[in-house]
Amino acid sequence: MKLRHVLFLFSIGSFGLAQQKSPVLTIEDAVALAMKANRQVQSSALGVDAARQQTAAQKTSLLPQFQTYFLGGEALRHVSFDIPRGALGVYPATGPIPGGNTTVTTPQQFTGLFFAQAAQPLSQIWKIHLSLVASRIAEELARESLRQQRQDTASSVRDLYYQIAQTQTQIEDADANEKYLAELQEETDRNLAQQAALKGDSLSVKAKLSQQRYQLLTLRDTIENQKESMNRLLGRDLDAPFSVEVQPMPAPEELDPAASRREAVQQRTEVREARLQATKAETTVRQERAKYIPDVSATFSYTTLPNVSFAPQNVLHAGFLVQWQPFDWGQKRHQANALRDSAKQASLTEQDAEQQVAVDVSAKLRALAEARVWLDTTALSVEAEREKLRVVTNRYHEKAALLSDVLQQQAAVTSAGDDHERAVAAFWRAKASFDRALGKE
Repeated sequence: MKLRHVLFLFSIGSFGLAQQKSPVLTIEDAVALAMKANRQVQSSALGVDAARQQTAAQKTSLLPQFQTYFLGGEALRHVSFDIPRGALGVYPATGPIPGGNTTVTTPQQFTGLFFAQAAQPLSQIWKIHLSLVASRIAEELARESLRQQRQDTASSVRDLYYQIAQTQTQIEDADANEKYLAELQEETDRNLAQQAALKGDSLSVKAKLSQQRYQLLTLRDTIENQKESMNRLLGRDLDAPFSVEVQPMPAPEELDPAASRREAVQQRTEVREARLQATKAETTVRQERAKYIPDVSATFSYTTLPNVSFAPQNVLHAGFLVQWQPFDWGQKRHQANALRDSAKQASLTEQDAEQQVAVDVSAKLRALAEARVWLDTTALSVEAEREKLRVVTNRYHEKAALLSDVLQQQAAVTSAGDDHERAVAAFWRAKASFDRALGKE
């Protein structure tokens, strides 16, 4: 039993030494590291790059389009052509050409057809422009998705950072309580030896001390789990050592609800995405209307028939290519009407998103104010209970108070401290939620 007790104390001392040697990670550095190395942020950044590549690919549609075809093979039987007498004309000097019915037979050999064409879009430029607009909107949506992921990651890092800071403070408080109980046990044991205290009092203090050491062990396991989670968010090795700064309580500040709502409407990705979706829906309607425009392209083509002696070997052609569907039985009109309704839905979604964000900001602002009041209240309670403990401890040293009174007051201090720690955690959670509601990274 004594050996385990020594090992336990050694582990506590080793943990404290490791904490002292661990580099301090500020909350700003933690967020910056997450923005660079978090895997989900990196994945969203790749999505932005993919959307950018799609836009670059769409731009190439404005340039001349080249197409080549080659058909080659060998006929399974001879191909014969009958040319009637005079089919090529009758001339005074020579008479009819040919002079009689003639049969031309192609040799059974490898022949081919090669066709190459270059087409420059003309009337399609407007359609391509609308496609580019839609592609850029998709690119902006991908950026908003990245922005959303960055905000979520930053919020998670801050929330976990505050949890680690809270646990770190709890460890310090628990360590101070352990030292207090250890000193109280030594004094109680001395009183017991002098027959000035009961054995039950000594056992009660030992039980309290053992319970406090168990709580310390639990808190240290908790902070190790939290640090591993933080390292995962930062994209680092799970065992990377660090310690955090205990954040000072910010001074109470007056926040303007109207200004906060305006800031959130401008910054929140939900509103920005809703606006982009509304713009995208309007662009889709314009694309559908553009289908009424015929596709006109300037073309240059080249055709050759190798190994065919009686046909032209090289044919060059320059002109226009027109493609148009004049009758579609109202298909374009119905599709345009359906897309117009979708555009109206997107506009309504945008308006609703703005109001949802405004409601969320107001709720988070009220929760932050409530958390601040509770925090100040619990801080006063802790101060009052600690003062009572100081008084009753002095009275116990002067043999004017019972040990049970000291233990009872020490429990009251612990309870008040727990309430205060919960209030601190609630405040920082409310602060992180409010910052997240504003759309901050």
